[in-house]
Amino acid sequence: MNLEVRPPLWDTFTNRLIIQGKLVCQTALRIGAGSDPLLPTASDLPILLLNGQPYIPGSSLRGVLRSHLERLVRTLEPSPGGGKGACNPVDKNEWCIKTEDMRELRQSKKDLAFRVWDKSCRICRLFGSPWLASRVRVSDLFCLDENVKPLIRDGVAIDREKEAVRNKFDFEVVPPGTRFRLELLAENLSPDELGLVWLGIRELQEGRIQVGGFKGRGLGFVRLEKVQVHMVDGTDREALKNYITRGEMRLVAPEELERWLESFWNSCGGGKGA
Repeated sequence: MNLEVRPPLWDTFTNRLIIQGKLVCQTALRIGAGSDPLLPTASDLPILLLNGQPYIPGSSLRGVLRSHLERLVRTLEPSPGGGKGACNPVDKNEWCIKTEDMRELRQSKKDLAFRVWDKSCRICRLFGSPWLASRVRVSDLFCLDENVKPLIRDGVAIDREKEAVRNKFDFEVVPPGTRFRLELLAENLSPDELGLVWLGIRELQEGRIQVGGFKGRGLGFVRLEKVQVHMVDGTDREALKNYITRGEMRLVAPEELERWLESFWNSCGGGKGA
């Protein structure tokens, strides 16, 4: 990477993307609250509630979105690093920048952020890493329906050695049809990064991403509906003025969304293992 040509990371405002929609449960959904012996509940495994209503933490949706895109990117770009591919964020030995690598980078403080950027994989550049801030944020998804009552389902734990029931339990789920408000905000993205984000949103629209726990039991199928994509380009002075003074952002047309996807595809070498 030529450090004289610096990518727009955080120090300037290049663009802002806001995607909004309604996330609708196609099946029951479970976001667990854990168990607390001091807080009696109607179920062994209650769901997460805020003011008595279920919600989905933004970090949960962002995590499954990242994981889903990691799988797709690894198929197109098997080797992570240098703005390509996706490393394994759950194994320190498979990070695109390992801890020992970071120690070496820190010895030269000049242009540290951009040297980290240069070595990071495509997904870490977008969603962040221990060394890079994320440029994609997802707000907590609050319930759009009133007085949603959790359903209680029965479950069993199997003893694998005895091949018999070890114990029975019950757990809470959010009913199918429950709707949540989604808002994703991203900043300073290149066209191919915009395409990658839109790819994830489109996968949600098609119902290809499960959310929450007990996915193996068939829970967590969702579909994103009534999607709107707004954007402001910081290099357009008039558009920036309208955004600063009146909060206006332009609605992104479907043709532009398709161009973003094409840009992402081309940046990956058209799937030929760039």
